[in-house]
Amino acid sequence: MKRLLPLLVTGLAGCAQLPHDLPARPALSAPSAAATVSALAAPLPRQPNPAENWWQGFGLADLDRLIDAALRDQPDLAAARARLAMADQAERLARLDTEVHYSTDATLVRERLSENGLFPPPIGGSSFTQTDITENLSYNLDWWGRNRALLRAAGNERQAVQDEAAAVRLAVAAAVADAYFALADIDARLDLARGLEQRHRQERDLLQSRYDLGLDSALPLIDARHKLDIDADRVQGLDYQGRSWRYRLSALVGSDPDHSGQLPVASLKARLPAPPATLPLAWLARRPDVAALRSRVEAAAEQSTATKAEFYPNLDLRLMIGLETLDLGKLLQAGSLSASVGPALHLPIFNTQTLQAKLGLREADYAAAVAAYNHAIQVAARQSADAYALVASLEQRSRSQQEALQETERTRRLARQRQEIGLAGPLDALAADSAVLGQQMNDSEIQAARLRARVALFRAIGGDLKDPAP
Repeated sequence: MKRLLPLLVTGLAGCAQLPHDLPARPALSAPSAAATVSALAAPLPRQPNPAENWWQGFGLADLDRLIDAALRDQPDLAAARARLAMADQAERLARLDTEVHYSTDATLVRERLSENGLFPPPIGGSSFTQTDITENLSYNLDWWGRNRALLRAAGNERQAVQDEAAAVRLAVAAAVADAYFALADIDARLDLARGLEQRHRQERDLLQSRYDLGLDSALPLIDARHKLDIDADRVQGLDYQGRSWRYRLSALVGSDPDHSGQLPVASLKARLPAPPATLPLAWLARRPDVAALRSRVEAAAEQSTATKAEFYPNLDLRLMIGLETLDLGKLLQAGSLSASVGPALHLPIFNTQTLQAKLGLREADYAAAVAAYNHAIQVAARQSADAYALVASLEQRSRSQQEALQETERTRRLARQRQEIGLAGPLDALAADSAVLGQQMNDSEIQAARLRARVALFRAIGGDLKDPAP
């Protein structure tokens, strides 16, 4: 004990002084969008989503296959997997630093001593072979937890990389689903637009006949031709949009534009997964990109803790055992054994300025990580509230559109009945057909918007609409 007392006093006197000008750490913010989203979601139907992967809730096998293909061949996901492998090795290295360090050295040196040097002849001027084999062991006692903090920091970094990979997966799946429903909408409206163009062509032909017979003026015929011009422009625009969305969807699933024609026919006949009754704050915390930033905040805190531990003395225990001889034939004899054991005390007192600068850098990293996390929380809360507002708005629009569609269908039935009994001409029936097709185009657009809004909601809350377990 008396021998250790001077060592302990020396260690305490060798502590470096922590800086007094470190700024206060910023606080992590929490979103307050739960009440807003709960109010927006109040009129919506609610039911659990049984799908394991959120996109399976739409009940479309073709969409499931496209997303699976995209997740399998996506370059961004391959890069994320590579970063995760690097994080695994970094954590492994941090764990090895907390354990005993081993090293083995072996040297074989042929040397001739100078005759005019330190040793006189016959030693001077002779040649010999120096052989050394040593095994070195060292263990850092880690009194202040530096290595343990670095291990926790590495674990948090690995978790952050894993969450970032999940965020990439979520973004890819959402992009594929959004493109799929956008393409389904364009295809449906393109078919309806061509049907509408056909009705308007029939109307023009009838008006042309009436004009040739002198039954009508040129004005209705001019209006009919103008409708056809609008129809042609609409069909061309929708055809281009369809090809554009096919190219985009093809690229997302890892194919090229030449194979876009091999994509399955997109469909709007999907289930609408119901949103949750409320949005607990836990949802935003587990969103992959937000969770990754939270892990980076924790990693930055652990890095700062590890840096603070460097301000205090630490002790290494070292052991060396080996064989040393000038005669290679005697290497394995007991007399060639050499060994040493003892502590090594590290005193940081003379490195204070460097340590203070390093700690200041770590604290700045922590403040930057907190700022990024707080910003991500605000963005996530806004995106979730926006997505809920859009879902609620589209539900109301869909109900109104269904009523308008039903009214135009009743009008068409009446027009056909009147035509059959001779109370109306074919132009009235064609006009009623055109009105129904126009309403069906509006309905297709709204139904696709409802599906795309669900996709946006999935992405905003992290891809899971199940109520979190209490």
